[in-house]
Amino acid sequence: FMINRERAVDFLRKQERLYVIDAYAGHDPEHRLKIRIVCSRAYHALFMSNMLIPVPEDELDQFVPDFVIYNAGSFPANRYVDGMTSACSVDLNL
Repeated sequence: FMINRERAVDFLRKQERLYVIDAYAGHDPEHRLKIRIVCSRAYHALFMSNMLIPVPEDELDQFVPDFVIYNAGSFPANRYVDGMTSACSVDLNL
């Protein structure tokens, strides 16, 4: 996980433009999750904006995500890392 995470973050750091979406998954404030998506493709950001509930502007200063999604979809995973079997990777660290 950490190898893939670091490679994805390094890839995203080198991008000319990044899209960051802060949003909620779930409507009920008592049970919703705070999500941050960092991606390099506008259509991925648009898709996630449509799937999640946007954080109101007056709450953005206090927003601390429960989960961060690094979407480096255009960057292939290293198949030579132990346990990787393809260039596609979805890694979770719950």
